[in-house]
Amino acid sequence: MLNPSGAIASRLHHWALVLAVGLLAACGSPSGNGTSVEPTPPPAPAAGKAEQAPAPAADTAKPAASPAPAGVQESAAADTGGEQLKLASAAAPAGEPNWRFKEGTDFKVLTTAQGTTGAPGKIEVTEAFWYGCPHCYQFDPMLQDWVKKLPADVSFVRLPVMWNPTNQIHARIFYTAQALGKIDEMHSAIFREIHTEKHMLTTESEIQAFFARFGVSADEFQKTFRSFAVESQLKRARDLTERYEVHSVPLLIVDGKYSTDAPGIKKMEDVLAVTSELIERERRR
Repeated sequence: MLNPSGAIASRLHHWALVLAVGLLAACGSPSGNGTSVEPTPPPAPAAGKAEQAPAPAADTAKPAASPAPAGVQESAAADTGGEQLKLASAAAPAGEPNWRFKEGTDFKVLTTAQGTTGAPGKIEVTEAFWYGCPHCYQFDPMLQDWVKKLPADVSFVRLPVMWNPTNQIHARIFYTAQALGKIDEMHSAIFREIHTEKHMLTTESEIQAFFARFGVSADEFQKTFRSFAVESQLKRARDLTERYEVHSVPLLIVDGKYSTDAPGIKKMEDVLAVTSELIERERRR
């Protein structure tokens, strides 16, 4: 995750200006210690560094310059860390496992552990993301493949960050699609609409037109877009963005206790490798 060097304007008048600002805008709070992830060869045209969270403002979100997490060296376990983790665990002596990753370097422990929404006995993995972030767009196909292979005792949820007006309207899109039961078919399409089709989706009229392509009527959209259910989810997302100490995206939070926002993470594969080990740590607790 990288600290961008520009600022995102909340009112976007032209895509060219929006894209230039969006790619440079920071998604990290001034007090945060966001870290940076080098992008892997992109499955999509988006490029750049991961976004860093700016402090919300009425009209303009000011960027914060923070360092970004560095990662472990590439290895045969870089894809998910699964096989490497199994080998490491098998080779470890009886007692404490010989963990590959270290607190403070490859992950951080949150100041206060947070509750999770998963069923009892489930280990929850939360992705903090923003639809306008090019690194989140790059990471999404890799993450979705990884999620498909998660064991039955792990649940996965998404958390759209809530730093500034642009983040917030995109979070509203996410929760509207979720409330309508359309998120599975629309999630990747929202990323493509912004990064491939160059439609930033920041006005209600263009968002409504986008939803119409997925069979959502104007009336159904209007009833849901600013509904109590969506407003409640947005409030919770704002709260969790702060409580999870999210200063950059994309990142993963494991069981409300650990975050991949750390200087040892350099590549997207590192995020998944570290998360796989953190899941195993929680399983052994």
